Amino acid sequence: MKRLIVIAEGETEASFVNNVLCPYFCAEGIYNAVQCFKTKHSGGGLSKYSYIRQDIVHALYESEAVVTTMIDFYRLPSDFPGYKQLNPTAPHQEHVAFLEARMKEDIENMQNRRFENLIPYIQLHEFEALLFSSSEGIAALFERNEYDYRELERVVRDYSNPEDINNSPDSAPSVRLKRIIPGYDKVVYGIEILKAIGMSKVLAQCPRFRMWIENLLKSLR
Repeated sequence: MKRLIVIAEGETEASFVNNVLCPYFCAEGIYNAVQCFKTKHSGGGLSKYSYIRQDIVHALYESEAVVTTMIDFYRLPSDFPGYKQLNPTAPHQEHVAFLEARMKEDIENMQNRRFENLIPYIQLHEFEALLFSSSEGIAALFERNEYDYRELERVVRDYSNPEDINNSPDSAPSVRLKRIIPGYDKVVYGIEILKAIGMSKVLAQCPRFRMWIENLLKSLR
């Protein structure tokens, strides 16, 4: 029986796999084993591509394994395959697709073989983008006086696709959340906000994320 191995960037992504993705797959009739590993040397982000490459290669040779990644495009290390070849005028959607393809190519060249069981995924622009799929998640966890309601509604209104929220140090999704919710902590609040929104809403609002989930389901069936 096929099983899924997710190589995650950090603790929050690993928690997402264990507490959100696994139950969602079960609800879809996929009961295959799902394992998630936080990449080594991660201090809240991916500092070097070589770290995650090593983890991916080890996982690829495990029996009946479908291997994927969950890493952020925001602050992606500059040693990532294809990073220095990115066209600065191209849309970010094209950037991440190009980087995913180059990562797969790099690993296949390194091992001198094809890996049909590898499905690279880079989150555009970071995990927190998913939390802007609906204002309902934050509203369910916080009282109105505990967060900037107007700013939250403005961001949700301005970005019908949360994956389009840019990755500038001044306006990345995580930066916006810290302004909206004083004391916001990704590990403490991120998964609970996402669970309150619900996967169906996130999938409806985030097309790249939805495509990744659909590809995983197809590979595991």
